[in-house]
Amino acid sequence: MPVFYMSQQEANDLARTCTEAVRKGTNFPSVWYRLIKRHPLVEGIPRQRIQGERCLLDIPLITGERLVFDDDSKTFSLE
Repeated sequence: MPVFYMSQQEANDLARTCTEAVRKGTNFPSVWYRLIKRHPLVEGIPRQRIQGERCLLDIPLITGERLVFDDDSKTFSLE
């Protein structure tokens, strides 16, 4: 299995796991420290970005993608 595919699957799994944690009531700082900060795909710290009227947090990944947290919808996604 190619390394990129494995990294892509890991990134998808990370987004899904983080979304599940937030929807169960875990706040972002706890998700950051427990699940994201030391994950091997994470390359940097969260950066705030405004998109329309939404405030998003972008977390850079070594794959070149960003793990994006949307507090309004309580979801993490990949961009």
